[in-house]
Amino acid sequence: MAATLAACSTSGSYPEVAAPDGSTPSACATAPSAAGSAGDWPVYHRTADRHGVDTNSPRLGTLKGAWGDLLDGPMVASPVVAGDVVIAATENDTVYGISATTGCVAWSSHLGDAVDATRQRCSPFPKIGITATPAIDVKNALVYVVAYVQPAIHRVFVLDLATGATKYQRDIDPPGSDPPTQLTRSALALANGRVYAAFGGRAGDCGNYRGFVVGLAPDLSGEPDVYSVQSKRQGGIWTPSGVIVLGNGDLLVATGNGESTTSYDGGNSVVRLSPTLSQLDFFAPSNWADLNAKDFDLGSVGPTTIDGGRVFQVGKEGTGYLLDANHLGGIGGQLKSASLQGCYAIGGTAYQAPYVFVPCDHGMKAVDVGGGTIRVAWKTLDIRSGSPIVAGGIIWNIDFEGGYLYGFSPRDGTVAVRSRIGVSAHFVSPSSSNGRLFVPAGKYLLAYSGI
Repeated sequence: MAATLAACSTSGSYPEVAAPDGSTPSACATAPSAAGSAGDWPVYHRTADRHGVDTNSPRLGTLKGAWGDLLDGPMVASPVVAGDVVIAATENDTVYGISATTGCVAWSSHLGDAVDATRQRCSPFPKIGITATPAIDVKNALVYVVAYVQPAIHRVFVLDLATGATKYQRDIDPPGSDPPTQLTRSALALANGRVYAAFGGRAGDCGNYRGFVVGLAPDLSGEPDVYSVQSKRQGGIWTPSGVIVLGNGDLLVATGNGESTTSYDGGNSVVRLSPTLSQLDFFAPSNWADLNAKDFDLGSVGPTTIDGGRVFQVGKEGTGYLLDANHLGGIGGQLKSASLQGCYAIGGTAYQAPYVFVPCDHGMKAVDVGGGTIRVAWKTLDIRSGSPIVAGGIIWNIDFEGGYLYGFSPRDGTVAVRSRIGVSAHFVSPSSSNGRLFVPAGKYLLAYSGI
């Protein structure tokens, strides 16, 4: 079996697919093609808006295991794909270029020594290496990745997509940050001729971390642009989806709890930024101070842009908000809000109109946001929901503690198929490209294909 398995957190009988056996991968005899295609999945949830929908996939109602690779460390970052090359990154600070077709390894690049996080406070893992999902610049055949390296430095690397060779590298800890307490979980974004990386903290809110976004030139030269949450402490930008790119190049981010309970400090907000990271607009719930006090991050989920120039936002409190993307509304300025009925939301969403698929602590919910509504249309069975995607007519999600990959019907959330993959990292998300699913399951990268 592919990984160490946990007892299933659900009951019932479902169509089962055997996971591919995981083993140490072989080297590729012939380099896989890195030429881009319409089926590419080059960034987290495929596109800069992070909608997580593969519009090119054939139907995947039935599956078979294709291949499984044992890598040198666990994966929190999602796989990204260009042509026949899958990029996988581990918490051991290693990046792999893998054939999407066969699972052979074309190259691997070890970028440094991962940080021994057992010596740091609020460690999410024994080692912290690459946590943020990398981004592929398909046109220029480059891979952007942030590694956390000894002694406690966040360093961005630009790798050659075909060979894994380092072309550029640069330390990116912004002024005023505290690297031993920061974490870059948020996926990298490519837009406006820049690469954007976001910083948050760790579970438990230890230390003097703060929320930052850093923007750099493609070759990492020159002075970086920096956005800092105004809070003197906390206000992390840590959701897996990271920076959301709007059609005109502006950016949206969501922040976690700030420190203040008396004066608004930029925590628990949706913030619109210019391409050079100047703040243009913001929204915060009227009860932002209470959310700060309770550690109920609004930014546990990234903003979701939806039809009609709107933005949907939800966080740990489980209240869904509809916002006007062009006028976020400031404090209490939402267009509409409604409870998602006990959804402690955390992770990344997927959006296929009229539904936003929201990862909740005990199941995934389809939230109907069509026509200005906020209505829970259906809920899946009780799982520890990862971050869903839509591909081949199915909604795919990982029960990261129960140890299953699930395929759900978009009509009513019933189980179409599942596969036992073993325990995965929190909030982890699969990826899809050219009729294959790529699933990070601990140290194993598993590939499935349609029958």
